[in-house]
Amino acid sequence: MNSYIGKVAKVLYRNGDFLIAKMQTEVEELVIKGSIFGVDKGEEIQVQGDWETHPKFGKQLAVTFWERPIPQTKDQIIAFLASSLVKGCGAKQAVIIAEQLGEDALSIISQQGEQGLRNIKGIGQKRASNIVESVRSTFEVQRIIAELLVFGITASMAMRLYKEYQSNTVAILLENPYKLTELNLIGFLKADEVARKMGISPLSGFRIDACVNYLLKKTCFNSGHCYVLEDELLRDAEQALNHNTVEADKVSMDELAQSIYRLEEKHIVIEDNCVYPKFLFTYEDRLARKLSEMKGSRDGVALPSLDKQIIKYQKKQGIILAEKQRDAIRRLFEEQMLILTGGPGTGKTTVIRAMLNMYKGIHPENIICLAAPTGKASRQLSEVAGHDASTIHRLIGYQQGEIPVYNWQDKLPCDLLVVDEMSMVDVQLASLLMDALEKNTKILFVGDRDQLPSVSPGNVLSEMIRSGLPTVALTEVFRQALESQIISNAHRVNQGKSLLIDSDKGDFYFINQEDPKRIAALIIRSALRFQELGYSLSDILILSPMKKGPAGTLALNDQLRDALNPSDSTKKEWEIGKRLFRLGDKVIQIKNNQSKGVFNGDIGVITKISKEVNENNETVEKMTCDFMGIKVSYEKSETNELELGYAITIHKSQGGEAPIVIIPATTNHYVMLARNLMYTGMTRAKEKIVLIGTQKAMEIAIGNNKLTDRNSGLSSRITSYTEYNNRFGRDDASGGSG
Repeated sequence: MNSYIGKVAKVLYRNGDFLIAKMQTEVEELVIKGSIFGVDKGEEIQVQGDWETHPKFGKQLAVTFWERPIPQTKDQIIAFLASSLVKGCGAKQAVIIAEQLGEDALSIISQQGEQGLRNIKGIGQKRASNIVESVRSTFEVQRIIAELLVFGITASMAMRLYKEYQSNTVAILLENPYKLTELNLIGFLKADEVARKMGISPLSGFRIDACVNYLLKKTCFNSGHCYVLEDELLRDAEQALNHNTVEADKVSMDELAQSIYRLEEKHIVIEDNCVYPKFLFTYEDRLARKLSEMKGSRDGVALPSLDKQIIKYQKKQGIILAEKQRDAIRRLFEEQMLILTGGPGTGKTTVIRAMLNMYKGIHPENIICLAAPTGKASRQLSEVAGHDASTIHRLIGYQQGEIPVYNWQDKLPCDLLVVDEMSMVDVQLASLLMDALEKNTKILFVGDRDQLPSVSPGNVLSEMIRSGLPTVALTEVFRQALESQIISNAHRVNQGKSLLIDSDKGDFYFINQEDPKRIAALIIRSALRFQELGYSLSDILILSPMKKGPAGTLALNDQLRDALNPSDSTKKEWEIGKRLFRLGDKVIQIKNNQSKGVFNGDIGVITKISKEVNENNETVEKMTCDFMGIKVSYEKSETNELELGYAITIHKSQGGEAPIVIIPATTNHYVMLARNLMYTGMTRAKEKIVLIGTQKAMEIAIGNNKLTDRNSGLSSRITSYTEYNNRFGRDDASGGSG
């Protein structure tokens, strides 16, 4: 084991937790490699490790342990506090802190926190909080990282654990390393590896409970289920726990059953052999209660008066509404809650406009709210309805992990709520939305039940319709809409029929190609051709059923970037580990960020990469993206919210549209080929669609209508609560607690 102390001369490469740096020592200049977190140029650190020879970098020290010595002298303390490691503290404040607190300054800050900086001039609460957090994390987290590193726990994982458990992190992990799965840092098998290194028994209750809990949540979120059958869960858990385990350490079915009973109430709910994660059961139950309550409420406008309003509206707009459309308008005013469903070209947009127009005329003082599950869907709703719309998250003031601003206690001020793209709404978001509504709020759900269900658990729109909630289904496809091959073929796919294409019409193309790599090449050529015809990056939507494979989004994004936005000397770039962002790149937001006003699925273009001075008077690099007119800035640490968006999955495209849509259809994507997936992708196109692949892949997709089945009790639960309310006349169905 070799040990060196010296200053880091140059950071050569950073990739997540791993860093290679040149370090100037008293002996020589050497290259160190290992799990070093948060080291900056010019810092003095101590490293220990073993020598290796790298084919490119030569002699290296593979680091097994490192530490940053705690500054002892006044000058060292000032230098540390004024460095980039400590947020909110410039050189001036560093001198004042060192003079007032002396050589124990860092210990005082670590132990006393903001209280230790209370009497120092020029340091307010926010600045003090930043300084304390920086000092504590620099040394305490460093110790925790070093202690956990030997068990295979990375620095980024240790940071997340520290945020949760603070100074107790190591003790808690040594007792129960399966906490790693509770925080979604790693899967169960990886946690099992960590546990073995720590000497945890294979028969530990922590291990068995963690496995059951992990598999339950994983199955629900991977498959969109709200529950898993108990027999299936036990079988899968037994297989996972006893994989590569000696006979003496095998977990029995009795022990697994005991685990489920231990977890019941605290983490899971069992109902008629159905095992729910407790939070999903709570959301499903509360949603069913509120929907059943609203189903039983009716408020009416006299039909003769309403029919006159419809006739007046038709004359003013110069249109004739179909009977089903007029019926939908009548039902909106009769019912407290209404579902409006239908495919493309059936006139949903026309009906929504008419409903809003007439509602405003009859109730001019009432508050109308429009919402959709994604930013792009809400913007689209706003355009077609001629009324401001927002995301559901923004409407109720919801941020992940927090109680919404509007909830079961503090209700949303709204008389009529229109929710579009309801097929995308999962059981959690639907429950939170309904919690926020007053009993007398009129609500219109709009959606296409044949599109893909939500990414997260639940199949809310279909279950609501199945339960018998008031529904109007628009089925007539208007003649003008049928002139579009996009709409006509989308309906054919939905009916399980093969495509009919007239190449002379110029709006629907199918290019036959079997080789996935050639399919990818044709996608790129097609995108370039549309660009030559004057379409922008934002106009071209390339959708793939999967992320992996030659025609998956990961491979396509790199190739499309090279073709549509090649590198040159005028384009600035950010290289962050293995990821690269270039000026002009098309990107997609993959996390909701309400503070920035962008949401999961929003697509934008990088318009600026520059250096700016932040609120702490520090120079930072920032990247600006334009999301359909909304300008959003990111620092490098925030780019985990972004991915390249030249090609995205069909799931990510829900709620949006583009003039041009290009979709690969290859049997390489066999596991994802389904009717609703292809139908959803095709209905994103407004002007032209290009399918590239094989007829066989299309036949598989059109013939597969089974992937929409999800384990959900919402429909039967709504029915049960409705029957109960009808029988006993109860009016307390919307109860709920946070």
